[in-house]
Amino acid sequence: PFPCPADIQSVAPQICDNEQKLLIARRENFDNKLSVLKSRLDQREKELDEAVANSERLTKNLVVSDEEAKLVGSMVKKGLMARTEQIRVEREQTELNGQLNLSGETVKKIRSTITEAQLQVEELGLQLQQEALDELTQALAELSVVDETIRGATDKVARTDIRSPVDGIVNTLELNTVGAFVQPGSVVAGIVPTSETLLVEARVSPRDVAFIRPDQEALIKVTAYDFSIFGGIEGKVSNITADSLVDEKTGEPFYQVRVATDKSTLERDG
Repeated sequence: PFPCPADIQSVAPQICDNEQKLLIARRENFDNKLSVLKSRLDQREKELDEAVANSERLTKNLVVSDEEAKLVGSMVKKGLMARTEQIRVEREQTELNGQLNLSGETVKKIRSTITEAQLQVEELGLQLQQEALDELTQALAELSVVDETIRGATDKVARTDIRSPVDGIVNTLELNTVGAFVQPGSVVAGIVPTSETLLVEARVSPRDVAFIRPDQEALIKVTAYDFSIFGGIEGKVSNITADSLVDEKTGEPFYQVRVATDKSTLERDG
């Protein structure tokens, strides 16, 4: 029986049934071909036995004929038997030698056909193995393509989910069109953080980005409040974009930097 994997049997039993039927059909086809070849082989072996037996019989007859020829030749020399009798015996010897040679050739031919039949039996088994190996190779290649397709589809699905870098409440939506394309670095929505830590996005000139590194301390100045009175918010650089972005309005390149703050509020005098 076809050893169908348990996980496939549970979700797609029809696949296991089809493979089982295919295996049975292939086995029956193999058995039928093997039966025909073995039947031919058995027939050739019987023919070989008969040909060998015939050669042995002719050999014995030739031995007897040789003895008879010697006896007749002696009798003819003594004048006790006619020359015609000697000619008859010699003719029989010639015929027996011809039959024996022909029988020997027949034995060789039959043995050759037996060897060929044995090779056909072996080739049939090798053919079955090769077909199974070819199908396995093809199945593995198709599986590799399917796996690659699944990985690509999974990646596409993952990219359809846009996650906010912080927990919060959606304040504004910049895109409202279904199927709209989101440009890298563009604003999708405004989020009001609900956690104590703010994640501030800032733009850095390409000439200054070399001086910024992750975990570097930073100070956020809120322009709406007087820095001399309220001060700023301390934080650390959490992320720097790998490539530069371009401002759609000015066309100026910049790197986007995210700073995680230690607190989310400004305090007077501090």
